[in-house]
Amino acid sequence: MKEGDFMKMPVLDLRLTEENLDDLYDNAPCGYCSCLPDGTLVKLNHTLLQWLGYQREELVARQCLQQLLTVGGRLHFEMHGVPLLLLQGHIREISYSLRTKTGAAVPVLLNAVLLRDANGNPLVVRVTLFDITDRRKYEQELLRTKAEAEAQREQLRSQNEELIRINADLDSFVYTASHDLRQPVHNLAGLFQEFERSATFHDPASANMVGMFHEALQQLLGTIDGLTEVVQQQRELAQAPAEAVELQAFTEEVIRSLPAAVGEPEAVFTLDFGAVPTLHMARPGLQSVLYNLLSNALKYAQPGQEPRIAVRTAYHDDMVVLSVQDNGRGIDLGRHGGELFQLFRRFHPDVAGSGVGLYLVNRLVHLAGGRIETSSEVGQGTTFRLFLPK
Repeated sequence: MKEGDFMKMPVLDLRLTEENLDDLYDNAPCGYCSCLPDGTLVKLNHTLLQWLGYQREELVARQCLQQLLTVGGRLHFEMHGVPLLLLQGHIREISYSLRTKTGAAVPVLLNAVLLRDANGNPLVVRVTLFDITDRRKYEQELLRTKAEAEAQREQLRSQNEELIRINADLDSFVYTASHDLRQPVHNLAGLFQEFERSATFHDPASANMVGMFHEALQQLLGTIDGLTEVVQQQRELAQAPAEAVELQAFTEEVIRSLPAAVGEPEAVFTLDFGAVPTLHMARPGLQSVLYNLLSNALKYAQPGQEPRIAVRTAYHDDMVVLSVQDNGRGIDLGRHGGELFQLFRRFHPDVAGSGVGLYLVNRLVHLAGGRIETSSEVGQGTTFRLFLPK
């Protein structure tokens, strides 16, 4: 074989380029027909006849184009399509349904061109029809999916409204119940104090029982006060407008209001708000969040160790991050992570507390449109990161 022989192409047989125009017309992938100005059919291709299920002699010179349309399509074609065809000489992509011999419907897009004679009189209408059965099914599926999505959205909206109403009712119930219980419990505490003052106990175990009763009474009072605080704080946040809060001065004010730990080293606070000096939030809600996080950092400090607490701000994914970090006892998140923000959950029984603070912080942050991430290691400290909208 000589060099370059593999590049030679066979001689082109020009007969391959010859096309039978009648065959192209008859077996085109779309339907063709021609009709007189009154709609009388005079020519149809084989494709259209297959769609309709008719023989050619059943339609040519026997039926009109309008008769192949459904009732609604016929009215539209006569009232809209024909006048438009006479006015501008063509119509483009009008959606109709053809009625087959068996009564079935074939959705199509109709295009038509009006040809005139030398005097301008209508001569013949050439019609092209495209089968859009698959497209119609796709559109119907889209409409069905959209309707289902709308129904689900409406159901979710209704459920959300119901949950909001239930939460409001629960908050009202909790507030009313805690308010109504407070006075009887205080009366009980007063009666018990009078009982302790006036009664004489001869059983050596009595002192322990009295102490246990007193502790249980204080726990009950703490629970009632905690419930009241939770509901009251949420109501205040809902009513208070969001405002621009200068974090440096605001946090310093919160720190000054913290109770001092008797007999423990003084805490060292590090404040860094250089990245985000101002936070847009309701002042009462922010005050409660910072107070609870900072007071917890002091309350759960390592015994005998200097508490070091850092409060910082930063930006992350178009949100403001307010972080509170301490070097305290830490929390075993592997064991207690799922319960961290539950109401009345406490993880250091030897430290006095109501188990309300973190629950309240979490609720207030979520009401403000944010979320909380927590990292902690037992004996090393805890960091709370509050992601808040700008």
